[in-house]
This record gives sequence, structure tokens and C-alpha cells, in this order.
Amino acid sequence: MSPIGLLFFMLFGVILFAMYIAIRRKLLPPTTVATLGVFGSIVTITLMALTQGNNIVQAIFVGLLVGGLFSAGILAMAWYFQSNERNSSQ
Repeated sequence: MSPIGLLFFMLFGVILFAMYIAIRRKLLPPTTVATLGVFGSIVTITLMALTQGNNIVQAIFVGLLVGGLFSAGILAMAWYFQSNERNSSQ
């Protein structure tokens, strides 16, 4: 993996972490966090795939698939724990 590709991958991880924390701590509205986080994840994975020598169609496909799935998983976990915490405090 190239250093630039590694940088994009690390940025992808930071975006996922920030998305989880922002939802759990209610820093921004969840739809705003989800929109920005999913978009950022897809873009960073697409750019990482481009640094690996993939053509643009392959990179976009990988970005949508990997970025979208990881973002969906993080969002599901954050919302699950957020709603579980809300239910247990009532």
C-alpha cells in the first residue's frame, strides 16, 4: 500500500470513529452526522482504491461497497447503544 493510500485509510478510520462518537454524545443531529460520515467514508475509500491503481469505475464500486457497509455498521451500532442507553435510563 502506498503512503497516500495508507493516509486515506487512516482518514477513513478517523471518520468512522468520529461518526460513532458524534452520535453517541449527541454532538450534532444524527442525520447530519450520518450524511457527512457516509459521504466521507465513500470518498476516502474511493481515493484509497485509486491510489492502488484501480480504474475509476472499480474505485467507485469499492468506495460505495466498503465505505457504505462500514458506515452502515457503525451507524447501526451507535444508534443501537444510544437507544439502549436511553431505554435503560427511563
